[in-house]
Amino acid sequence: MLNYNGKIYTKNDLIVTLEKLGLKNGDIVCVHSELFNFGEPCVDKNKYLSTFLEAFFEILGKNGTLIMPTFTYSFCKNEIYDKLNSKTKMGVLNEFFRKWGGEIRTNDPIFSFVIKGALAKEFLKDNKSCFGKNSVYDMLYKLNGKYLLLGGTGHTLTHYAEEKHGVEYRYHKKFQGFIIDEKGHKFHREILFYVRKLNQPSLPNMKNIINTANKTKNHKKVKFGGDFINILTLKNM
Repeated sequence: MLNYNGKIYTKNDLIVTLEKLGLKNGDIVCVHSELFNFGEPCVDKNKYLSTFLEAFFEILGKNGTLIMPTFTYSFCKNEIYDKLNSKTKMGVLNEFFRKWGGEIRTNDPIFSFVIKGALAKEFLKDNKSCFGKNSVYDMLYKLNGKYLLLGGTGHTLTHYAEEKHGVEYRYHKKFQGFIIDEKGHKFHREILFYVRKLNQPSLPNMKNIINTANKTKNHKKVKFGGDFINILTLKNM
């Protein structure tokens, strides 16, 4: 699979690592990925990326659900959100999963997700706000889903917490535009995004957030190659 400092890591090593973190059959898990620090791939690009997905599904089984962000920020850029063709800005594994086969994509024209598994349809509810009621993060919260960082430190779910608690340094801004669905139908849509007030200090301190999470029993991380894989439940976070 990959080589890091002369040591070869296989798909089985990845599966063992994910199981050590507590990932199990039937879980609902949202995965954010940054793969470049894990090591040098020993196989071609497609095989390398498919190995990660295969490892997840071997653990999750038929009753599990895998979710990955495929954010496009389309309406923020006055672009059409094409569910089948708009590429994600969230990395090579996420883009690979988007086109892998059998998955579905949400309608959110700013923060879309690709989902495959037993409960995929639970995440297709209409949401009026990107991080509000019936959004993917809201459903993860309600269904006690897990949040996994496959390398990197990004915690987009902080925006869900901010909107849930109505922080004063953000406000709802309306975006609108056109969506092209899976059947090629084009329709107009409006959506709210809980954006930052630029005249106030509002960027989350990710170092503090991660350090706080690391100190709790609900957060686990294990080294794999040159980086860490982190997992926690969204409710506990």
